Amino acid sequence: MKKILVPTDFSKQSGNALNYAIELAKHLDAEIELIHVYAIPVFTADSPIVPVEELLKEDVLQNLEELKSLVERTNPELKITCEALTGDAAAAIGTYADTHKVDLIVAGSQGIGYIQERILGSTVSTLIRKTRTPVMVIGKDIRFKLPEKVVLAVDLAETDDQVVLKPLKQLARKFKSHICILNIFSEAEAMTTFGQMAESFRLEKALKQTHHTFFEIQHPDVVQGINQFVTKQGIDMVAIVSRKHSLIGRIFREPITNIMTFHSQVPLLILHE
Repeated sequence: MKKILVPTDFSKQSGNALNYAIELAKHLDAEIELIHVYAIPVFTADSPIVPVEELLKEDVLQNLEELKSLVERTNPELKITCEALTGDAAAAIGTYADTHKVDLIVAGSQGIGYIQERILGSTVSTLIRKTRTPVMVIGKDIRFKLPEKVVLAVDLAETDDQVVLKPLKQLARKFKSHICILNIFSEAEAMTTFGQMAESFRLEKALKQTHHTFFEIQHPDVVQGINQFVTKQGIDMVAIVSRKHSLIGRIFREPITNIMTFHSQVPLLILHE
């Protein structure tokens, strides 16, 4: 991982995500691309004609440069660039990540694009659904720590594990993390199918160069089951594959409250099929 994208709206929450990204970048020898997405006001026909867009961009770039300078004072070795964008926040962030070949987006669970929490939640949720770039969601109280134990929550649906899990494997090898592969099933799903057994073998093959252990627990609620496992096992990071046609994938097509109910004290890494 060499490029980490950090969206900011200059709030405390997005600042906390930036602090996490800074520490992560230093460990990975990566650069940070700091962006802010702003909206252009809509005026009526009789409004005075002023170069609003130019003024807004100039103001945003000034704020970004000030934030960049603040970061560089305490992290002179870190390479950081800034960019101001207009439009829909989730779409702009996703497009930027694609065109600039970003390896990871680090975003606050609150604090992307707009001030209103309701819109913030919608932006994060939409970004997770739309982008193909891995997204790491950082809660407002999370502080950086080495991810010694990472839980990979799976539902044993078939996918290309070699490609999908590549970002997780990179992090695990860098930090010598132990990956806890967690399959959560309901009482009705207690019997393992042939397809699930085949996916277990594919996971084993994909993660053979990492330290990992398989776990299975029965729980009627996926999110609560993961949270309980995180607490019991002392997990430092949660990783989830957002598959379109799976139980876990459906979580990210539902309201943002479902995403925000994940364990708030550890980062949430969303990988994409």
